[in-house]
Amino acid sequence: MIRTLIVEDVALARAGLRRLLAEHGDVEVVGEAATVSDALAQAAATRPTLAFLDVELPDGTGLALAEALAHPRPAFVFLTAFPDFALPAFGVEAIDYLLKPATAEDVSRALDRVRRVQGVRSAEPTQPRHLEIRDGGRTIFVPLDAIERVDAAGHYLCVHALGQVHLLRTPIAELVERLGPDFVRVHRSTLVRLDRIAAITHRRNGDGDISLSDGSTVPLSRTFRAEFARRLAAAAG
Repeated sequence: MIRTLIVEDVALARAGLRRLLAEHGDVEVVGEAATVSDALAQAAATRPTLAFLDVELPDGTGLALAEALAHPRPAFVFLTAFPDFALPAFGVEAIDYLLKPATAEDVSRALDRVRRVQGVRSAEPTQPRHLEIRDGGRTIFVPLDAIERVDAAGHYLCVHALGQVHLLRTPIAELVERLGPDFVRVHRSTLVRLDRIAAITHRRNGDGDISLSDGSTVPLSRTFRAEFARRLAAAAG
């Protein structure tokens, strides 16, 4: 099922797109939004696999929304009256770019592309090998097996890898999912890679300290201790 979010500030246009999508039995409209802020809330609540986005919205743009959506991101199809934004749209990996008024054939072709792309993705391993970190105008690809730990600094996460620190503005709970089973949360502001743990020091109050192979030490909170112990035992086999 293609779980679809419609982001369009004109109610009549939303209704028209919903009617076109209703012709496809494998499409379920899980939400509608008229603004960027509403769309972010809807996406967090419904976890769509596809989003139809208008370019111009009352509080921002569909392009900015595509950038801001949490991972795993849905596929994007832009549906707009403005042809000049096609190149930036494909820059955020849009599947298609439709001009209003879209016909039933336009929507059908876009959905066929979505089905092909998502079919390929579902057949591939879901665990990424790199963490993408934007640094100004460039994107750094940090190998997951190079990351020792992640800790919070204000609104940013500090990713420690190969003797360098990379800043990432992402909620730590989201990053846990992106990094996969090799990493575990040991504190509200700290993640570590399981195979980098060198020693554990326990305290009477249930907290502790974890020494890592790079020589650093991070706190172990009793709040996360039970899950940490389970994951450590599973990793040990």
